Amino acid sequence: MIGSVSILTQYLESFTYLGLLLVLFLCGLGIPIPEDITLVVGGYLTHQGLTHYPQTVFVGIVGVLVGDLTLYSMGRRWGAEIVNHHRFHWIFTEKRLGKAQKYLRKYGKRTIFFARFLSGIRAGVHVMAGALKMNAFDFFIMDFFAALLSVPLFVYAGYYFGNHIDRAVALVSKSGHIILAVALTSVLIATIFYLFKKRKGER
Repeated sequence: MIGSVSILTQYLESFTYLGLLLVLFLCGLGIPIPEDITLVVGGYLTHQGLTHYPQTVFVGIVGVLVGDLTLYSMGRRWGAEIVNHHRFHWIFTEKRLGKAQKYLRKYGKRTIFFARFLSGIRAGVHVMAGALKMNAFDFFIMDFFAALLSVPLFVYAGYYFGNHIDRAVALVSKSGHIILAVALTSVLIATIFYLFKKRKGER
């Protein structure tokens, strides 16, 4: 591993769960380290025996939700000031914000779910959701269910690839749409299973 991923790995090896929680929170606020990669490295620590998979997934879900809710709250309180501030232009670019606003107005709550799998516009969507005064409970529920799907996948990728963590990082960096497809398929299967059981119970 090279560069920021190597530094991130060394940091998380030293601070494990607390380090993972802090980095994910900062990722949610826009530091230039993708939270998806952070979760993969968290899975790598599980492979090394430094952490346990269930606890890593739990900390991962808490970390991303806290970061997302912080952005949502900032957007709700200071939406226009944040997105127009020159210091945040590198995070909330005009293109990203335009897409975020378009998706939110067109697809509403579903956009929050999809944004968890689209790192390029995720922060913009969360701030925009707050700025547009989306219901806080709706935001949390959609983000929570998306995290329940995405976090275990990323952590498991790091655990599965083990010593070939470079391969996992490269795969995750290029596979946002694949992971989104897996998530949507999982939701579809779960929905079909639920409807089948409900229909069977009514007979």
